[in-house]
Amino acid sequence: MRYSMEGVHAGHRTDCSGYAAMALGFAPRGLRDPNTTALNSSSYSSPVEMSQLLRGDLIIDPSGPRHIGHVVIFEAWANARRSSYWAYEQRGGYGTDHRVLAYGLRAGSRFHGRRPNRVGGGGAGSGKRNVVTFANATGYASTSEGSTAEGVLSKGRNYVYCRRWGDITKVGSSYNHYWLWTDLDRVYAGRHGRAWVSAYYLGPQGDDKANDVIGVPIPEC
Repeated sequence: MRYSMEGVHAGHRTDCSGYAAMALGFAPRGLRDPNTTALNSSSYSSPVEMSQLLRGDLIIDPSGPRHIGHVVIFEAWANARRSSYWAYEQRGGYGTDHRVLAYGLRAGSRFHGRRPNRVGGGGAGSGKRNVVTFANATGYASTSEGSTAEGVLSKGRNYVYCRRWGDITKVGSSYNHYWLWTDLDRVYAGRHGRAWVSAYYLGPQGDDKANDVIGVPIPEC
C-alpha cells in the first residue's frame, strides 16, 4: 500500500497514523482518522515504559520535524537485550513495512511508548472477542440500519473487536442498542470488509446486552 497523507484505503488514510487506526480496528473515517498527535492523547492511549511494551502497543513521535510525527506498531522484541524490536509501519517514500526498529530506545529520542485504550493494546493480541450469532447478520457502515449495507456476517461462531451504542434494533419484543465492530464473511461489491453488526444477533443475553461467549462485556469502541 503506497504511503499518502491524502489517500484512503479500506476506509482509512494511507499514512502512518491511518495505518495504525486500521490495524487497531478503529471505525473507518478516511482522511479524518486520528493523527499522531491524537493517538498520543488520553482519548486514544496512555503512557507505557518502552521496556514494558506488548504486542499492539504504539511507539509515537507525536510532532516530529516540521510538526509531522510518526507512529509504529510494536510486535515483539528482536533480541533478549531488548535493544530493538519488530514493528509494523506505514512510512513515507516506501509504504507498508515490517522491520526491526529502535525508535524510542536511545537517549534523547522523541519516540515513546503508548498503550491503546482499546482494541489491540495491553497485550491482548488481536483484541478479538469470541461471540456466537444465531442468524446471518447484515453489516452496516455505521451504527444504524439506515446506513449503507457493507456485507454479511454468517451465523455461528464469530469474533468482534468492540461495541458501541447506536440506533435501536428491535424485533418483536426484543431490542438492542449496541453494535459490534467486526470483519464480515461476505462483502458486497465495492464495499468495506469491516463493519457494524447489531448485538441483537448475539441472542438470549437480554435486551441491551453485548457480552462475549464467556459472559464478559465486550469492550467499548
